[in-house]
Amino acid sequence: METSKELRWKQRFETFEQSFLKLAQYSEEIFENDLEQAGFVHLYEVAKEHALNTVIDYLDARGVSVETHRQAIKEAANYSFIDNEKTWLKSLNRQNLAYYIHTDKVINQLIEDIQKSYYKELNHFYIKLKEEIELS
Repeated sequence: METSKELRWKQRFETFEQSFLKLAQYSEEIFENDLEQAGFVHLYEVAKEHALNTVIDYLDARGVSVETHRQAIKEAANYSFIDNEKTWLKSLNRQNLAYYIHTDKVINQLIEDIQKSYYKELNHFYIKLKEEIELS
């Protein structure tokens, strides 16, 4: 029988999964206007936020308490679902760019980073946790 904490992280994962699969639909697109670009960045930010909340609940279910997303990433680096801790931390450090700087150069760089590295990390995270859920 699953504990409530185990059930909680799996529920969080389901929420992440829904947002991630939306992001996955557009992960290789070339965006033609500002609205499409903003929508893609938003899909990524939502998926990342759900992933980080899943990590926190996953760790909690294993008796590891963390206060921040940064701590969660550092702790989760010991688990197979985090492939590249530095990429996760870079993504976390750069999240405010999308909120405060709206230049073509920054938005284009952010989209490139999402498509070339951040998405890859979320995909790895998705596959590993999906496998763990299916095995349990």
